Amino acid sequence: MIKELREERNMQQKELADLLGVSRQTIYYLEKGTYTPKLTLSLNIARIFEKPTDEIFFLVPVIQDVIESVTLGELDNLSKETGISKQKIEALRKITNQELNDNYSIEELKRLSQSLGYKFESLFEE
Repeated sequence: MIKELREERNMQQKELADLLGVSRQTIYYLEKGTYTPKLTLSLNIARIFEKPTDEIFFLVPVIQDVIESVTLGELDNLSKETGISKQKIEALRKITNQELNDNYSIEELKRLSQSLGYKFESLFEE
């Protein structure tokens, strides 16, 4: 997604890197999908391209893996701790990026990641 946005603006990797204060190699690895940016970098990329972060970065793969290993008892506890229904948390096991964007707020996902013991920014995956 970053590569497409960059190319739409006829921007070179080096130009984007300079705007973000990172190396050109960082942009290369972001575009290749082998580097997961921290939250600050993600927000800066979204600002430059004037897009919401959830249009550029997706939480689904990491969340699916984490929720898949949660027991039914743990689902009940997560629901109580986060105020998110058990069914809605369980639905994360088989959710698409679009469904995630349409049905879950960043605040809900932050509460969920905190209750799971993860840093929110570590759940970002391009």
